[in-house]
Amino acid sequence: MQLKKLLQKSEFTKNTLVLLVGTIVAQAIPLIIHPFLRRIYSAEDFGALAVFLSLFSMVTIVASLRYESTIVLPKNNIESINILALTFFISIVFNVLLFIILFLFKNEIVQLIGLPQKFANYIYFLPATSFFYSMYQSMNYWLIRTKAFKASSINKIVRRLVEAVFQVTLGILKFPGGLFVGDLFGNFSNASSGVFQVFKNTFSFKNVSKRKMSFVFKKYIEYPKYNVIPTLLSSAATFLPFLFINKFYSTEIVGYLDLSRLVLSIPLVFIATTIGQVLFQQITEKMHQEESIKKDLLNICYLIFSIIFIELLLLFTVGDSLFTLIFGEQYIISSSFSKILIFSFSLNFIYSTFSSIYITFNKIKQSSIWQVFYFLSICSLVFFKHFEINQFLQIYVGIEAVMMIINITMMYLIVKKYEERTVNG
Repeated sequence: MQLKKLLQKSEFTKNTLVLLVGTIVAQAIPLIIHPFLRRIYSAEDFGALAVFLSLFSMVTIVASLRYESTIVLPKNNIESINILALTFFISIVFNVLLFIILFLFKNEIVQLIGLPQKFANYIYFLPATSFFYSMYQSMNYWLIRTKAFKASSINKIVRRLVEAVFQVTLGILKFPGGLFVGDLFGNFSNASSGVFQVFKNTFSFKNVSKRKMSFVFKKYIEYPKYNVIPTLLSSAATFLPFLFINKFYSTEIVGYLDLSRLVLSIPLVFIATTIGQVLFQQITEKMHQEESIKKDLLNICYLIFSIIFIELLLLFTVGDSLFTLIFGEQYIISSSFSKILIFSFSLNFIYSTFSSIYITFNKIKQSSIWQVFYFLSICSLVFFKHFEINQFLQIYVGIEAVMMIINITMMYLIVKKYEERTVNG
C-alpha cells in the first residue's frame, strides 16, 4: 500500500522504477550468459570485440552530431520530431562516408589499432552497427520526452535477448566472429523495436519538412559546434586505454580487462543510465518552472554512495572467489585488475548519473573545455607504455580520479548557482 502511494505521489520515482526494472532485466541477460560465453570464446575473442566496441563508441558520438541530445529540450513536439528526423538523415550520410573510408583504408586502420588480422574483416560491421545504434539513441530520447519509459525498457530487453541468442548459438556452432555478429543483430533489433515504439508514441512524419529540419539544425547548432569534438575526445579518453593496452601489451590482456569493465560497470549500467535518463527529463521540466532540484539530486547521491560502498566491500572481500567461481580460474587476473580500476569506475558512476546537468543548464562550453583536458590527460599514458601492466593501470586510475573530481566539482557549482537563484527568486 505504501509503495502504491509513493508511486502515485512521485512521478520521478515511478518513471525511475519502470526504467530500472527494464534495465535490470536487459542487463541481467548478458550477465547470466557471460559465464557461458567466457567458456565458449577465448579472452582474445573478447579482447578483439572490446577494441571494436572502443572504435564503435567513439564513432557513435559523431554519427548524429549530438543533435539527439536536444530532442528532450523543445517545448513543442513539432521541433522535437524534426530534430529526430534530422538525426536520421545525418547518421545515414555519416555512416556511408565511414564505410567508404573503411573500404579504402581498412589495412592501415587495423594495423594502427593493433587488431589481430583474423578479426580484421569484422571492422566492416562498424558503419551498420553505428547507424542502428545512433538511430535507436535518437528514438530513445523521443520516448523519454513523451514519458514512454515502459517502451524504452522493452527495447533494451529485446536488444539483449537477440544479442544473447546469436552469440551463444554461434559460439556453440564454432562460427567465427560470433560475438561480433551477435552485437550487430542486437543493435539491429534495438533499432527495429525502437521504430515500432516511436510510431506508437505520437510520432508522425506529417510534421516533418526540409524547412523545419533546417530551422532546428540552425537553432541547436551550438550542440554540434561546441559538443561534438569535445564529447568525441571524452569518449576517446574513456576507450583509449583499451586501445593503448591492445597496442602495448596484447589483445588477450584486453580480454581480461574487458571482464573487469563488465563487472565494474554493473552499477553504471543498472543505475546511472536509468536514473540519468529520468533525471534529464525531470530537471529540464523543473528548470522550465524554476523549481528547486536539490532534493532530487540529494536522494540520488545517497543511493549512489550506498552502491559504491557495497561494490567495494564485495570486491575486496570475496572478489577473487566470485571471479573464479563464475567465470573460471583463468579469470582471477580480472579480479586483480578490478581492484585497481574500481576507484575510477566509482567516480565515473557519479559523473555519468549527473552528466545531463550540462545539457539542461546549457553549460556545454564548460563541459567541452573539461573534455578536451580529459582527453589530453589520458593521451599522456603513451609515456608509460614500458611500465608493467598493473603500474600502467594505477597511473591511469590516478589520472581518471583527478579529472573526475574536477568534473563533479563543476557540476556541483552549476547546481549551487541555480539553487541560489531559485531561492532568491
